[in-house]
Amino acid sequence: MYNNAILIAAVIFISGLIAYIGDQIGMKVGRKRLSLFGLRPRHTSILVTILTGILIATTTITLLLVTSRGVRMALFNMQAMVRELNTLNHKVEVKDNRLQDMKQQIQAKGEELTSLKKQKEKMNKQLKETNSEYEATKEKLKKAEGELKDLTKVKEKLASKVDNLGQEVTSLEKKIKELTDQKKKLEKKVNNLSYSLKFVGQKYLDSMVGDIVYQKGEVVFSEVIQGGQSEQKIVNKLDQFIADANQAALEKGIEEQGSKRVIKMYEEDLFQTAKLLHQQGKRMVVRLVAQKNTLKDEELLAKFKLYEDYQVYQENEVVAKTEIEVTDSLDKLESRIESFLTEINNQAIKDGLIPDTQGKVGSLKFGRFYSLFNKIRQFEKPVVIKIVAVEDIWRSDSLVSNIKFVVQPKER
Repeated sequence: MYNNAILIAAVIFISGLIAYIGDQIGMKVGRKRLSLFGLRPRHTSILVTILTGILIATTTITLLLVTSRGVRMALFNMQAMVRELNTLNHKVEVKDNRLQDMKQQIQAKGEELTSLKKQKEKMNKQLKETNSEYEATKEKLKKAEGELKDLTKVKEKLASKVDNLGQEVTSLEKKIKELTDQKKKLEKKVNNLSYSLKFVGQKYLDSMVGDIVYQKGEVVFSEVIQGGQSEQKIVNKLDQFIADANQAALEKGIEEQGSKRVIKMYEEDLFQTAKLLHQQGKRMVVRLVAQKNTLKDEELLAKFKLYEDYQVYQENEVVAKTEIEVTDSLDKLESRIESFLTEINNQAIKDGLIPDTQGKVGSLKFGRFYSLFNKIRQFEKPVVIKIVAVEDIWRSDSLVSNIKFVVQPKER
């Protein structure tokens, strides 16, 4: 700041000095009526004044350039500075967008934390109520034990003193027996409450840290079985089906509970499935579906579901097609492709493919999606997208690698 003040003062002083000298020279030229370059004295005086102004400006700029790096940058690097400023503004905008995304993520995590806190409060309330019932029952049991002890002492005294009080003794024995039965019932209730308390606590812990391996309605295992075979062959097929399903459940995370089979099912359901497969002369899709949310340390309760299997699409058949207007907006193009994939999913379900628990008959991997995305962007005019079956597709299949995308320009 001090150096800048000195620089400004020096510039003012030198400019004033040059102006003064130029004025003196102009006055002398005017008095002596001197002539330069053959000009008239008046024009010569004007020329001296102009040269003096030029000298002041040149001296000022030269002095500023020599002494100030900022002035040199402002004069010679202005475009570079503007480009750098634009780059920095763009970076700030990108950072602001990232900050907004992080704020949204933090808000979502906060809502999830609030939900978990509510669940925790509910479980704590249930634990507290079970504890209170457990303590009250223990008190009743303790009181009953005291009464039983007192009555036993009374019985002993009466038996030793009087033999003619047999009826009273019998009555007391009956009451003792009732109290003994009551004691057993209370002990059983205490044990049940103790187990419930332990179970609720374990469930609470599982809800906090446990993992749900299968959700209700999720397909555990699926296979196509030809119907109409002999009963023995059907039974053998189902035995192998259950063994494969059991292995799939183990590989997914269900833990063995002392038995090699972790899948539990009703015999009636198994018999009914075998009966239907024996009676049907068609290919059948057999699915084993989880009946409830199952943690890794629980038995997997499952049920059979049967669907008739038939060919939905032939090889090289066009499954679906649509027209897409090529647009400069990448978001709109991506949204249109996603909408088309949803339409394909719904149409395939109508045509006969069996959906999973999420209502889907397949999923498009990230690489294939953006490969399609880039193919469409290569065209500068509307295109037609066709979904073509690479092979014969049955009800039991999913739309994954058995389809291909054909992108063509729209014919006018």
